[in-house]
Amino acid sequence: MKKIELNTTVDQKEIKKFIDSIQNEFKEYDVNESNVIDFSLLLESNNRCLKCKGLDSCENENNGYKLVYEDEIFKFAPCKYMIEKQKKNKNNNLIKTLYLPTKILEARIEDFDVNSESRKKVFQKINEFITATRNNNYSKGLLLWGSFSIGKTYTLACIANELARNNIESLLIYFPDLVTDLKNALSDNSRYESLINMLKSVPVLMLDDFGSENMTPWVRDEVLGPIINYRVLENKPVFISTNLKPAEIKTHLAIDKSSEGSLKADRIVSRLNSLMSVVDMNDSNKYNR
Repeated sequence: MKKIELNTTVDQKEIKKFIDSIQNEFKEYDVNESNVIDFSLLLESNNRCLKCKGLDSCENENNGYKLVYEDEIFKFAPCKYMIEKQKKNKNNNLIKTLYLPTKILEARIEDFDVNSESRKKVFQKINEFITATRNNNYSKGLLLWGSFSIGKTYTLACIANELARNNIESLLIYFPDLVTDLKNALSDNSRYESLINMLKSVPVLMLDDFGSENMTPWVRDEVLGPIINYRVLENKPVFISTNLKPAEIKTHLAIDKSSEGSLKADRIVSRLNSLMSVVDMNDSNKYNR
């Protein structure tokens, strides 16, 4: 910021009085005629920030930015509310969602109700997962299964947000809608390939409500199988929520009672087991968050 000189025609006693009053507010610095205007602006900025309750009520000229004095330089820096907003935006950019409401991004691990053994296990597992990932070590994801309305989707969203806070990118998808979208994208090869490549390459893949889709040989053999196989080979974790019991997943994937279908289902189940630890969430209360 350009230094502002006081008008020399001003009474010197008034100037000294003004400088002394500002100096009294900034005892750790040397306030003089060459910088007193800047320090007075800094004081005004500080006072506005003290009573500020958020970006919507910011009274500074540059919304979310306050005047600071660092390394003998006056400059604008983001306030605590702007820093919080920037951090939230950065975290949200690390979470991709498909076919789910954006409100799901508000889920936070701090609000995760650890009211059951399964939830305690989830909380422990995610901490272990983050520690391992930050140390460049592989860690399994989670298969969350249980009845309706016990917070499985919310749990995945909490995990995704906690991963983002640790700079780990994830993709959270409502699986039944993904299947429908992929079918519709078959006529558009570039879009289809783009979706498949995203599912394969994202650092952490989360499939919500697996088992509610219409499983077909095409979904199993051309979509799910190749994606899961790729992620196993590349040590890329997967998280899944489902209403199916673990023992029912094979039947769901087999589709019919043919030996070929059973073999293909076994192959995928084996790969899923290598990617995820199983958590039965049926001990959680209904509608719990």
